[in-house]
Amino acid sequence: MVKSYSDMLLVPFAKYLKKYGTLELSNMGGSVLIPNDNASYNSILFKPKRLPYSADKSWEFIASVRIIEQEIFSKEHVELYQRLKGMECTLVRKGKIRRKYIMEPKTLLHQLQQEIPKLQISTYLSEIINQELQLENLFSIISPDSLTISLFNPPINTKDLSEYCKQFKNHYDSPTDIIMNINLEKYLEGIISKKKYLLVIDSIFQALEILALSLRRATQLVESRL
Repeated sequence: MVKSYSDMLLVPFAKYLKKYGTLELSNMGGSVLIPNDNASYNSILFKPKRLPYSADKSWEFIASVRIIEQEIFSKEHVELYQRLKGMECTLVRKGKIRRKYIMEPKTLLHQLQQEIPKLQISTYLSEIINQELQLENLFSIISPDSLTISLFNPPINTKDLSEYCKQFKNHYDSPTDIIMNINLEKYLEGIISKKKYLLVIDSIFQALEILALSLRRATQLVESRL
């Protein structure tokens, strides 16, 4: 029997991942991949996440998509940021026998809307992603534990949801850049086959590329209508 390969993701398979870009150590507790020139994302952070009440861990694959850098961000981009905030979404699995994966707006948006009434919740980005038929097959292979698409925001140090929403309002009114993160989490330690393991890794990269490209296309369409 082949042992689990998850603990060796960034060691023996570093050479395997080189086909996607260059791996570097990250100060965020993992490694970051700087992709080849043809990728739609700017970087992918690989970060281990300890599971509750367990010695096992899952892995976070966080693809960063830089839309508007801080250096060129201006007040004209504030509305684009606010529109994209209302389009944040998460992957939902439906059906017990025949699984179907679809993107839906994050539930947190409804709680934020109570504090920020002008926040417009939209399914626009979710609908664009749901039209990508290739993703359904990739998600079936990956079986992700979670997947969210969110704007990067400065950390808010509170566990109280109500307080978080209040503090976030200041950033919503005065953002400084537009960076979208695609966060896919997957428990890999149960995969004992090397072939299956690499298939899942490749499928994750393919899914992140499709999601990043869909995100860029959606952003361009939204910006053109402002």
